[in-house]
Amino acid sequence: MKSLLCLLLLGVLHAQGANDADFDGVDDAIDKCPNTPFSDLADAYGCTTRTLYTQTSYDIIMGVNFSNLNANTLEDTKTSTTTFQADMYHGNLSAQLLTSYFKSDESTYSDRGWNDTHVSLFYTAKPIEELIIQTGIGVLYPTYSTGYDNEAIDYRGSVTLQYNFNAQVNLIGGYNYTFINDTDIANIASYQNTNAFYGGIGYMSPNTTSIHLSYAHSQSIYSGVDPIETLSLATFIPVNTQWFVLGDYKYGLSDTASDHEVALRVGYAF
Repeated sequence: MKSLLCLLLLGVLHAQGANDADFDGVDDAIDKCPNTPFSDLADAYGCTTRTLYTQTSYDIIMGVNFSNLNANTLEDTKTSTTTFQADMYHGNLSAQLLTSYFKSDESTYSDRGWNDTHVSLFYTAKPIEELIIQTGIGVLYPTYSTGYDNEAIDYRGSVTLQYNFNAQVNLIGGYNYTFINDTDIANIASYQNTNAFYGGIGYMSPNTTSIHLSYAHSQSIYSGVDPIETLSLATFIPVNTQWFVLGDYKYGLSDTASDHEVALRVGYAF
């Protein structure tokens, strides 16, 4: 007990003899960074060498998509889709919620409703300076109704790659596999698990505006249907530090794809 009291007394005397306003272990008289956050590790000059705090950020993205194909029924019809996306970023981890509502209208055909809602988790790694790898797992919740009460929760795994040649030019690519659990409908629909991949090249300007050209190939969830192939041109345009715009044009290369598809989205980061 006597030893403990002595240590406490020495601590009090040291605190009285030193002035360390930001509690980084460096006296204010020689502290070159006097406002170091409490969660940071400091060097002998009181400046941050490592932070123990990871900032969490978010964004919300809303947009509209126009095509001449109903992706759920494969009907060749004018379709508009309103999308909502919310993302959370925390260090190397991120989470995403994506949902959308579509409307298909022709003189002899009409369909509308919610598409499946996606909830995904991602982990981003940077094994070397030029390479970024992101792996993900996701759940596709059946908010779209076929009318046959056969919907089930589907699951998806994914990996995306980005290789930066320099600050402006990069290669992009990705692959995902989806486990489709919907029940087959006799004489109407037979489902299958799907593979999808894409690859392309991108350019980023000094003000972080970017543009990507890519090819995508995706199996249909319906057995016996040809894969969906598209050529895509996508752009990201920052308006300021919080607002940004995303644009996307897809040209269908297969009969199962929409001949033309255009999307415009607006996002807000905070």
